[in-house]
Amino acid sequence: MTLLYAVVCLMMWPYPQLVADAGGGFDQVVQITLVTAGFTAAAGISTWLVQKRHPALWLGQGVLLAALTGVIVFALAQR
Repeated sequence: MTLLYAVVCLMMWPYPQLVADAGGGFDQVVQITLVTAGFTAAAGISTWLVQKRHPALWLGQGVLLAALTGVIVFALAQR
């Protein structure tokens, strides 16, 4: 999803007026892209900690849970 939003940002970048005419906002799309990129990075690092049975396994599990909760809260807030 993060890559999809990044591609959409790149496609919309040269045409901000078309986005405004469609009733959207380029700044909102960029915000969603940055937030999902952050959650994706956190989930990726924590998944690596969990899969490698790193001594900080508990930290990885906590970050993974926090990222999942954050994505759900962010998605509900965007409605």
